[in-house]
Amino acid sequence: MTAARHEDWGSPLRITTVPRPEPAAGEVRIAVKATSVNPIDIHTGRNAGYEQSMQLPYIPGWDVAGVVDAVGYGVTRYAVGEPLFGLAWFPYPAGTYAEFMTVPAHHVARMPSSVSFTEAACLPMAALTAVQMLDAAHVGRGRRVLVSGSSGGVGHLVVQLAVARGATVVALARPHDHALLYELGADACVDYADVDAVAAIRPVDAAVDLVGGRFGRTLFDLVEPGGSIALATAWSIPKYRALAAERGIQAASCLVEPDPQALLAIAEHVDAGRLRVVVGAEFALDLAAEAQAWVTDRRGFGKAAIVTAS
Repeated sequence: MTAARHEDWGSPLRITTVPRPEPAAGEVRIAVKATSVNPIDIHTGRNAGYEQSMQLPYIPGWDVAGVVDAVGYGVTRYAVGEPLFGLAWFPYPAGTYAEFMTVPAHHVARMPSSVSFTEAACLPMAALTAVQMLDAAHVGRGRRVLVSGSSGGVGHLVVQLAVARGATVVALARPHDHALLYELGADACVDYADVDAVAAIRPVDAAVDLVGGRFGRTLFDLVEPGGSIALATAWSIPKYRALAAERGIQAASCLVEPDPQALLAIAEHVDAGRLRVVVGAEFALDLAAEAQAWVTDRRGFGKAAIVTAS
C-alpha cells in the first residue's frame, strides 16, 4: 500500500510503499478514504510531541474515515463494507496518512450519513477536542463563552457546539473570517489583533483558548471570578494554574482522547444540521507535505484534508 512517512525525524514526508497491516484481535482494518491534517501531526513528525511513543519510520495522522476492509478476532460490532470514522490510537501512532490502517473497534463509530468521507475525516480530533474542552470549561445554556482561534479546525466547531448548548459565543478571529463565523452562529466577532476591542470583551463566564502563549495569557483577565478556561496548549503559558487561581477562576489543560459515544453524538449534530465542518483545502496523498504546509502557514479557514485513492 501507499503511505506518506518520515524516514528520519524532521525529514520531508516521503511517499513510499509499505506492507498492508493486519488487524489484531479487537481491531478493524480500514480502507482509508480520507484523513485530515492536525497541527500535532507536524509536531510529532519532528519528534516534538509524545516522543515516548513515537518510532521511525513514522507515518503521521490520527483522523480517519473509510470503509471496513477486514475485522480481527472477536469484533462483532462492525462488518466488512461499513463506513466508519474516528480518532485512532491517540496519542499513540495510528498512521492514517496511508491507504489502509488498523484501529481498535471501540475507537471508531459509524459515519454521519449526510457528509462525504472527506468531511467525516475532518471531524474526529477537532470535534472531540471541541466537545471535551467545552465540557472542561463548563459551557452550557446561558453562559457567555470566548473562543480564541475560532477560524481554525477546532475553533469553528467549538463555536457551533457552544451555540448548540445554548451559550452566547464571542469569537476571536481576523475580520475577513467574521462573516463565516456569524453564519456558523457566533453572537459577536472581535479582531484578536485589536487590543482594546479584546479587552472590552470582559467579563465572560468561560473561555476556550486554542492559541496559548502570550496571547492566551491575556485571556485569563477576561474571565470573571468563578468562571473557567479550557486550554489546548497550557504548556505554553507558564504557571497557568497559579495565574488562574490568582483570578479566582478554574483552568483545565485538555488533551483529546478517543470517545466513540461522543462521536455518535457529533454525527447526530451533523445530520441534524447543527454542526458543519469547513474543509478549507483537499490534497491527494502524494501531496501530504503540501497539506501540512497549508495548516502550518494557516492558509485558510477550517480543516485540510488528505484524500487517498483506496
